[in-house]
Amino acid sequence: MKETYLDTYKGLKVNCSKTRKLATYKVILDRIHREMSALQSYHSRITLVRLDLHFPDDHAHDNKLENSIVSRYLRIIKADLGSKNWGRHKRFIHGWVKEIGFSRKPHYHLFVGFQALQRTLGAISGNGNSGLWGLLESRWKELTGGSVHFSKYHRIERNNPETFAACFYHLSYLAKTRDKQFNTGESYRRFSFSSLRSKTNDTAQDALVTEPTAIQAAC
Repeated sequence: MKETYLDTYKGLKVNCSKTRKLATYKVILDRIHREMSALQSYHSRITLVRLDLHFPDDHAHDNKLENSIVSRYLRIIKADLGSKNWGRHKRFIHGWVKEIGFSRKPHYHLFVGFQALQRTLGAISGNGNSGLWGLLESRWKELTGGSVHFSKYHRIERNNPETFAACFYHLSYLAKTRDKQFNTGESYRRFSFSSLRSKTNDTAQDALVTEPTAIQAAC
């Protein structure tokens, strides 16, 4: 878990500051970048949504159980987005980090990403959220009774690298070292990411598989 105060990663701006003692973990920056790049290798337009998950006030703290609940939440959302009602999304990326701040209450910073099929995701309103926002909120409430705080979402265009850079800067907040609670002697995950293979890797693997057959045919 190497820490860094560098304000760029692979040429992209990172949300960190040595004067504010806000360092980041390189491994988390790498996983964010890798998942974003992999999804973009398949789709010219992708959507990424950032949100925070909180448990109810009477929640009994259990690190491993909480992580399993978040994993279940993501499986449900992935199934929803893959259904006919939500556009039959074939690819879904995610990443989460677990933090426990001064309040001693665990919470999760999380993002989900998918092909941008719709220009509108619904509305966020005090009278009730709609569209994707309503789905993300209702699924978490069904599982835990907790609350969801939404941050802004990003629509990334392959021919507009500034949209990728802006999203990466926003998500780089997940890589901050503060409140991650490493080196406590407890064995539970502090972060987790999906593992989507990029289209270029899949193409290269297909070439390795088919090349011997072509050589044999030539012989």
